[in-house]
Amino acid sequence: MPVSRRSALSILGGAPLWALPELRHDDGVLRVSAPGNLHFIEGPVLKRLQDGAGLVFSLQLTLSTDQFRTVSRRQVERFVVSFDLWEEKFAVTRLGLVKQQTSHLSRDAAERWMFDHAGLSLHGLRGDSPNWVRTELRVDDPRDSGGFILDPSLTLARLVDWFGRAPRGEASRWAWERGPFRLNELER
Repeated sequence: MPVSRRSALSILGGAPLWALPELRHDDGVLRVSAPGNLHFIEGPVLKRLQDGAGLVFSLQLTLSTDQFRTVSRRQVERFVVSFDLWEEKFAVTRLGLVKQQTSHLSRDAAERWMFDHAGLSLHGLRGDSPNWVRTELRVDDPRDSGGFILDPSLTLARLVDWFGRAPRGEASRWAWERGPFRLNELER
C-alpha cells in the first residue's frame, strides 16, 4: 500500500517508515494494528502499573476520504490496564456499553488486545475511494479528565474535545496516519 510522506512524518516516537500500522478489513470493520516496534506499556507507564495503578488508555481511530479536511468516521475505545505483581501479568478491560476483559497477558499481548478490540465500521463506504486513517493512543491522566474518563454516560463529542487538548505533565501520547488506501484492497 502506498504511504504518503505525511504519513511517514506523522509517526511519533521515532518509528521508522517500515513500522507503519497494518490495516485489515474484518467483516465490515476496519482494524488497525500498532506498528511492530511500538511498545506503549514501558518506561513511566510500566512503572505506574507496577506501582499498583490501573491506567486508562484511550484509542481513537479517525477515517477520512479527503486527507482529514473532513472526518468520515471516528471511534474512541477506552481500556483499563492493570498489572498483577505476583504473576507479573497484565489484565485489560474494555470500557463501554459492552465490557470485555481478559487477564494473564504478557505486555505484548496486552498491547495487541487493545488494538484487536477497536475498529471503525465500514458500512456504507465505497471500496474504491481513497481513504486515510489516523490512530491516536494516549494514557489518560485522571487529573486531566475531570473524572469523566470512567463515566458511562461519556459522549463522543466530549472525548473528541478531550483528545484535542494537550496532555499535561508526563502523560503519554502516540499518533500516526496511514493513507491513501482503498478499502477493497485491504487484507481480509
